[in-house]
Amino acid sequence: MSLTRRGLLLAAAALPLPMKRTDWAALDRAIDGTVELPGTTGYERSRTLVDPRFDGVRPPAVVRCAHAGDVAETVRFARRSGVAIVTRGGGHSYTGDSTSSTGLVLDLRRLDGVTLDQGTATVGGGATLMSVYNTLGARGVSVPSGSCGSVGIGGVTLGGGIGLAASAYGLTCDAVLTAGVVTADGRHRTVDSAREPSLFWALRGGGGGQFGVVTAWRLRTHPAPATGTFVLTWPWADAARVATGWQARIATAPDETWSACQFASSATGALSVRVSGSVLGGDADAEAAALVRAVGRSPAKAVLARRPYLDVAHDRAGCDSAATCAVRSTELVGSEIFRRPLPAAGIAALLSAVEQSARTRRPGVAKLKRMTGAVARVAPGATAFPWRGAHTMLQWLVEDAPAADAYAWIEAGHRTMARWSAGRYVNYLEPDPRTLPLYHGPHLDRLRRIRAAADPDRLFRSRYAL
Repeated sequence: MSLTRRGLLLAAAALPLPMKRTDWAALDRAIDGTVELPGTTGYERSRTLVDPRFDGVRPPAVVRCAHAGDVAETVRFARRSGVAIVTRGGGHSYTGDSTSSTGLVLDLRRLDGVTLDQGTATVGGGATLMSVYNTLGARGVSVPSGSCGSVGIGGVTLGGGIGLAASAYGLTCDAVLTAGVVTADGRHRTVDSAREPSLFWALRGGGGGQFGVVTAWRLRTHPAPATGTFVLTWPWADAARVATGWQARIATAPDETWSACQFASSATGALSVRVSGSVLGGDADAEAAALVRAVGRSPAKAVLARRPYLDVAHDRAGCDSAATCAVRSTELVGSEIFRRPLPAAGIAALLSAVEQSARTRRPGVAKLKRMTGAVARVAPGATAFPWRGAHTMLQWLVEDAPAADAYAWIEAGHRTMARWSAGRYVNYLEPDPRTLPLYHGPHLDRLRRIRAAADPDRLFRSRYAL
């Protein structure tokens, strides 16, 4: 078998950089942070990720940077020493991409400052989402983003970032005004729409770990008023009606509303249907009533409330502080992007996938999320996020289950929904790097060109190399 020139380059990129005798002590002297090596107390604490599945991975070193200067010094050291770099923000990668058995782990978690100035927030590249929400929430503002409290703001933003404020204010990456980034040459740059616009474009939705190390984000904030919330549940017999009605409602729902439609099976084989959502600055009554009319069936249970925005963020995350959000867990995820509402056949196929999980007494969640509203009104090429104008995103989710079983179910789901799926969401990466084109869609070639220019020697290592 012969390989093309591109094939040879890709094969070479998959190999670890040649390892020289690495003078870790010299790096430790050169930075204000610390270099944690195997056998040291700090190493065991700093090398683990959120998911215990990756506890067996033992990096040659974990560099805990104290500030952006440490990041730049570490990148320059890695280049001189021939050591690949993987970046860790929150350590929440579903595929373990923020650790490596051969590459230096560059740990950003000490870069966690959050400040507010005249409607914009400056957020350290290692801050967790809950620390961002709490600091800004105390000042009555927030940024549009996800729900998981322990996830790093860097990973969320680099991949897009969708959550309860998305239909009103867009994705997290849509709120970015500037980014401070250390590139593979060891330079610290401030990039925006005028300064290095191609790199700035890639950092907003193109995925993490390949273009540079983002040390800080400057983001536009939005008001965080009291928010109406609703949770509506129906019996499984109404599942198809709920899916149809919910899809119809989100096509015309006001921007201040956001919701998700969830179908789930439990480990006992029970099936459940629920629609949950929020109304920024308003009561939930009108939106809940509109959903019920669209479904055409009264829910078996309805829980409505009006609460402070920060309380809603805590409730969605299931935690309210760095300590309570730090619980380690295993989550296996997948995704689909649907450009249009699913027809009856697509709904039936989706429900069949969940029913199959129930028959085998395994937990599984298929959650449709609203992508209409502000997210859809951003021009398709404005950022690297490739799915503008989509109607919904589907998240496949299995918690605390054997990985082989979970991914087998998710893969079966992909096959079932292939007729309607346009692609996948890069923040929900799955283990097979060959699926990379599905995550970037029409932007893949441009991202590859930017990656080649920003990191020609592939210092930043990823199994999902562009």
